[in-house]
Amino acid sequence: MKSKIIDTNVIVRYLVESPATIAARFKGVFTFFPRIEKGEVVVELTELVLFETFFVLTRIYKVFQNEAAEKLSGIVSFKGVQMSDKTLIVSCLKILQDKKIDLVDAYLLAFAKKKGIHDLYSFDSDLSRYGLKLIEIK
Repeated sequence: MKSKIIDTNVIVRYLVESPATIAARFKGVFTFFPRIEKGEVVVELTELVLFETFFVLTRIYKVFQNEAAEKLSGIVSFKGVQMSDKTLIVSCLKILQDKKIDLVDAYLLAFAKKKGIHDLYSFDSDLSRYGLKLIEIK
């Protein structure tokens, strides 16, 4: 089955709207996502779309970070969701559920762990609290 790309606004509608109040033209999301979950529909979810969705949920809709990460982790686990590196994204979302850390830092931690990298060029001293060694930039 050939996949298609999914955009942020579709995911956001599914996560924040209610079937009772959603505009008629968007109602399809509530039958669409269960089909993705079962693998009847295959979608390509890019990391950038996932990150934008996280941003919209937490900044615009004021969803708590751990809750947004948990909801997105659920979607990433759907059988019909394809990503270039699901394992890395699941790890990143798990960090966001467990720690008060920003999205890019969580991604860097997950990426470093997966690749066995311990050193990082950064001025962000918070990252050293999570086991990365900051390299001085000279």
